Amino acid sequence: MANTVKLGSVNFPKLMRHVGHRTNQVRDLVFARDAIFRKVTKTHDSQGTPQALSGPAVNFGYEGSSSAAQSAGTNTAYHINSPELVLPGLKAVQTPIISRSGELERTGHRITGSCTFYMPSLSYIRSLDNFSETTQFDELETYDKLLDVERIIQNPSNVSATQQTTVFTFADETAGYEIDRIQFKIKTSGTLDYMTLVGNQNSSTTSLKWDGTLALSSSEFTIIDVPVRDIAVGDTTTVYKDGTGTTFTAATNNTILDVDKLYGSSTHELTRFVIELTASAAVEIKDVYLYKSAEWRVETIKDFRDEYMEVGAVRVRGDRTSRRRAYG
Repeated sequence: MANTVKLGSVNFPKLMRHVGHRTNQVRDLVFARDAIFRKVTKTHDSQGTPQALSGPAVNFGYEGSSSAAQSAGTNTAYHINSPELVLPGLKAVQTPIISRSGELERTGHRITGSCTFYMPSLSYIRSLDNFSETTQFDELETYDKLLDVERIIQNPSNVSATQQTTVFTFADETAGYEIDRIQFKIKTSGTLDYMTLVGNQNSSTTSLKWDGTLALSSSEFTIIDVPVRDIAVGDTTTVYKDGTGTTFTAATNNTILDVDKLYGSSTHELTRFVIELTASAAVEIKDVYLYKSAEWRVETIKDFRDEYMEVGAVRVRGDRTSRRRAYG
């Protein structure tokens, strides 16, 4: 007798929408992939007049400090521009939501975690904003990072106005040591000039300014997500819009901000967050999150083709939050 059972299919995006109304297990993730740097190679000797080596080029097994494009030539290997990828807007079902285990080692106390993410098929992910427009993303790979909003520390009110400068002011004695990153959604016909997080440390003003130029959209929101912890002047981060990355560089108007030292007193506090456009324009800003992030590294991938993917991820939490406050 013929088998008449129809197995059907799973509409995973629809499933996530239904589950998201009932549980926090549906997570908004930021996909991150480290920059791929140039290989260090040798094609010619360095004694006197360079002479080509017999045989193939020698690969020294380590990378340089630049991810910019270069052509193959004397002591250089072919490389296409491969900066870091930071792409918000990836949704997945996480189980369990938070998993932690602690281990006391010779060098200190280490906390690790593991979880499984269930996310839509690769073809669906590649159709998302930024994912579909950048040529750098082809598939999910092991060692890619998934940044999750573990806990929102500050969530200022949404803004809709016509102005050049938008200032979010925090209450007195607001602590900042738990904050890892800032994320917000912005829609405007103007151009983003910089973002500045300002604090009060030892009764002196300190600040972290992410400086760059990014033309925004007046018809749809752009998600901005930048780090704020362990940043030095000159560090860079990349913000993507329409698949194109824009580099923002860390600067300061006084002394660089160290959020770990903002433990929440009148002399060590978070004071304000400033978003500056190049000129006055109608602007909408919503979902402003100063949050503690969870960094998950992809370890295993099970691809169920057109249905969904099962992604195993691990995490090393590093220092405990209480140690951040204690040691600054």
